[in-house]
Amino acid sequence: MMNLYSGTTCPFSHRCRIVLYEKQMDFQVIDVDLFNKPEDIAVINPYNRVPVLVDRDLVLYEANIINEYIDERFPHPQLMPPDPQTRARARQLLFTMEHELFSYIDPLEKNAKSADKARAHVRD
Repeated sequence: MMNLYSGTTCPFSHRCRIVLYEKQMDFQVIDVDLFNKPEDIAVINPYNRVPVLVDRDLVLYEANIINEYIDERFPHPQLMPPDPQTRARARQLLFTMEHELFSYIDPLEKNAKSADKARAHVRD
């Protein structure tokens, strides 16, 4: 069984959870307190971040790498488009979403002044 070390408020962790659920995989979520991480996270991920996927003796970190691995290892149902050009466009969309949308999540969580500014920017 695969283990996914995941932060409950981490959007990257949520992306991995969604992929695993869509693939109907048998996996265990290990919720990690992002403000008080257990030492094992630093041992298995040199960047000390989540998500981290442990599949037997394979340890993967970073959401895009984890999701590509899952989609390639378990091809049905296929989540990425089959042809290279459309797949590249899908990856570009994920990249844009990651950089444009996810950049506002931290400010929304941290303090009210930053949250108001982030909300206004997203609305515009």
